[in-house]
Amino acid sequence: FSVSLARMKFKAVMENDGMVAGGCGAQSMVLHVLQALQRLERALDKKQAQRNATPPSVVLKLTPESFALAHRGGADEGSCTWSHFVTGQLFSEYRIESKRDNQIDLEAPLANLLHVFSSCSSSDRTTIRLANGSDGRPILGFEFALPGNVADHRVEQDVPVRVIPEEEAATIREPALPEPEYQIELPQSLGKIKNVLERMKAVGAQHILMEVAQERTATPGSVAGTAGSSAPSGRAWMKFVAEAELVTISSTFPSLRLVMEGSSVFAAAHGGVFCDPGDHCRVTHRVHPAEPGLGGLRAFA
Repeated sequence: FSVSLARMKFKAVMENDGMVAGGCGAQSMVLHVLQALQRLERALDKKQAQRNATPPSVVLKLTPESFALAHRGGADEGSCTWSHFVTGQLFSEYRIESKRDNQIDLEAPLANLLHVFSSCSSSDRTTIRLANGSDGRPILGFEFALPGNVADHRVEQDVPVRVIPEEEAATIREPALPEPEYQIELPQSLGKIKNVLERMKAVGAQHILMEVAQERTATPGSVAGTAGSSAPSGRAWMKFVAEAELVTISSTFPSLRLVMEGSSVFAAAHGGVFCDPGDHCRVTHRVHPAEPGLGGLRAFA
């Protein structure tokens, strides 16, 4: 089918100037998020993969202030992942117009987005446009230049997209999670946690128990072992426990900062979003609980 884009305009420019958090360019930042979504898809078991023959896709929710990627499914059919970017920090130029109060929702194949962002991640400048392709179907057109031995090579790649109608777009919303009573800041080097989890997986562990508790400090003049000899501190510990057929592994991360103000206050202190120190991206992964009443799991790094 063809969609008229006469009253719908979108153009954005991303520059690989290394100003995005972590020292990588804007294209690389989006690429890293898409690669993480791909890893979630790879966690599908064979039975689920056979049931779901539709290629995995990502919903792009575009507004004047934000650029969000929404992904459903992955390792669990009841999970969804949202990634939010601030347009003023991700794009050097950004223009969006639509009859829906300047909002546009698109659905694009994950594999196609991965391919194009892998191609343009090393380019200095990438221009993205919403247009109709040669067959009349809507596309996201990417234009960028790659360095060559003699001269730069101009590259154009198209990603097929589906323009999501307003009624359907209204149903695609980030899950409402309750305000957390406590929050902990994960270690600066997430690679340490990844290494621990990979080692647990290597010994054959299929499930991991995660425990978090507030650390306690001894009160002045108290006698160890007596009631009231310690008081809650502003730190917490996090422990992973994995059981395999022949071994049980436990790893504890102590002295993690405990944030007790609630997520909205914590977000305001960090530029209004849950993000890294550069205030460029928020990623929320929501997994439906196996038991009722347990709420969701939200991690901030």
